[in-house]
Amino acid sequence: MANPASVAGVGFSGTVRNTFPVQTVAATAETILTVNTDTGTTPFFLVAPSGGKVYGATSGLDINANQAITQRGQEIYGVPSGESNDQFNTSSWSGREFKVRLTGTGNAGANGAQSLVFNLYQGTSTTLGSNKLLGTTGAAFAAVAGGGFNFSIEATLLWDATSQILSGSYTSNIAFGSVSQFTIPTVVSNVVTGVTAANLSFLATVTLGNAASSTVSVQEFVLDRV
Repeated sequence: MANPASVAGVGFSGTVRNTFPVQTVAATAETILTVNTDTGTTPFFLVAPSGGKVYGATSGLDINANQAITQRGQEIYGVPSGESNDQFNTSSWSGREFKVRLTGTGNAGANGAQSLVFNLYQGTSTTLGSNKLLGTTGAAFAAVAGGGFNFSIEATLLWDATSQILSGSYTSNIAFGSVSQFTIPTVVSNVVTGVTAANLSFLATVTLGNAASSTVSVQEFVLDRV
C-alpha cells in the first residue's frame, strides 16, 4: 500500500494473484475493473474489513477488536509495542470518515476519436444499475489521437451504523497528453441509505467512447482510515 493508513484493497499491478492486470477493453459498454486470480481475473470489490484474526477464548488487544480498550491509539500501521492494529469489527467504521482511492494509468486506442470515463460505485453486485455512483472523472474526456493517460478518484466518505447512511464528497483527475480534467471537491449526490457494514463495498468501472482496443492498469484501489 502507498499509505500507512491503507487498511484494505490492492496497491500493486502485476500478473500474479491479488494484483491488478493490464486490462484490455475493446467495447463501449461500461466495464468493471478487475483483479488477478489464480485462474484468470475477476471484478474487484474493495470491502471495508469488519473482522480480524481468530483469537479463540482470548480477548484481542486491539481497540478495533475489543472496544473496551480505549486508552490506545488507533494507528493502523502499529503501536510502540510493535503489535499491529489490523483488527476490525462491524462498528469500526461507524461515525468515522474514511477514504476510498483509485489511481491508474493506461493507453487509449483511437478510432477517429476516443474518450474515457472512470466511475466509482458503492455496491456488491456486478449489475451496475443496482449500485450507487459515488464519484467520477467527469464528462467524457477526449483522447482524440489515442495514447497514454492517467487518472484518479478519491472519495472521502462517512457512514454510521445507526442511520445506515453513506455520504461524502470526492475529487478526481484524468490527464491525456498535455490536457487534464480535474473535478473540484464535489458532494456525493447519491446519498446511499440502508447501508449495513457488510455493504461497505466499492467497485470501479471504465467506459470508452468507441471500441478501439485500449488498456487500463490500476495502480491502487484502497481504503484509508482518516
